[in-house]
Amino acid sequence: MIIITGGAGFIGSNLVEYLNKKGRKDIIIIDEFSQKNKYKNIVDLEFTDVLNFQKGFDYLKNVLKNYDIEVVFHIGANADVLINDCNIMLDDNFEHSKFWFYFSKENNIPFIYASSSAVYGNSQCFKIKKECEKPHNEYAFSKWLFDKFVLNNLNIGNRVIGFRFFNVFGMREFHKGKNASLPYRFFEFIREKGYIDLFDAEIKRDYVYVDDVCEVLYYAWNNKIDNGIYNLGSGNPISHEKLANFVVETLIERKIIEKGNSYIKKIPMPENLKTKFQFYTIAEELPYWIRQFTINNEIKIKLYINKLVERFYNVNSL
Repeated sequence: MIIITGGAGFIGSNLVEYLNKKGRKDIIIIDEFSQKNKYKNIVDLEFTDVLNFQKGFDYLKNVLKNYDIEVVFHIGANADVLINDCNIMLDDNFEHSKFWFYFSKENNIPFIYASSSAVYGNSQCFKIKKECEKPHNEYAFSKWLFDKFVLNNLNIGNRVIGFRFFNVFGMREFHKGKNASLPYRFFEFIREKGYIDLFDAEIKRDYVYVDDVCEVLYYAWNNKIDNGIYNLGSGNPISHEKLANFVVETLIERKIIEKGNSYIKKIPMPENLKTKFQFYTIAEELPYWIRQFTINNEIKIKLYINKLVERFYNVNSL
């Protein structure tokens, strides 16, 4: 059996779909369903069981002892960067992560988990080094703290591999609201308001396609990768303005909106965001076995926007 925490969420449900295509249906999803329409992420997927992590660690241990588990993909997390209660974040992202870490250790199985590029904050470097890590909100701190825990406990027998996800985009993120990727949010802005609100600051971030993330996770599980933490991005940062133009240009090409109108409006960045916002990210020191999957992110962003057009406007694929 394969455990996927957050298996009904954005990245987790894509990983379930990816494994289904590999012929694997013996999957246990660990999640909860308080978010509206989140359940829709898994109704077309194959899996064996769904467990609500909110029932507690003892409940999870009691149920899972009936299964032969071969790997834990720990993807689930509280990713709401606007939550400023550090205790909530530490409970959701640190304590729960330690539970799965020790569960994997006790069962001598691979533990492959999602960290975040948020640990870098507005650092000037993006390498797996202490001097590059400057978490600047509670979410980032909770992810950084677990990374620190992992690095102090790497040589314990089982395989432990962490990935600092940069900005992931792709299908099955429709339930995420304000936490969805910018390609999707900009697409939704056009649908709902007819234009894109764009902060008047220079912002460039590294984007990685969710399909590529799944490829990397599967590769790490099935190949001899050294224990440790790795960046998972493309190495090619893209500005918010360029992303907005990708959306507008694609919608014009697909004849959803008319050429010639102004679809991008600059707005001031709120003061309360300036200290908790990443203005630049780039995945540095990407190993070849990651980079082989994550290249050409601009092409993949345009592919994704076209998929959104086909889904929400019921038009034929290109």
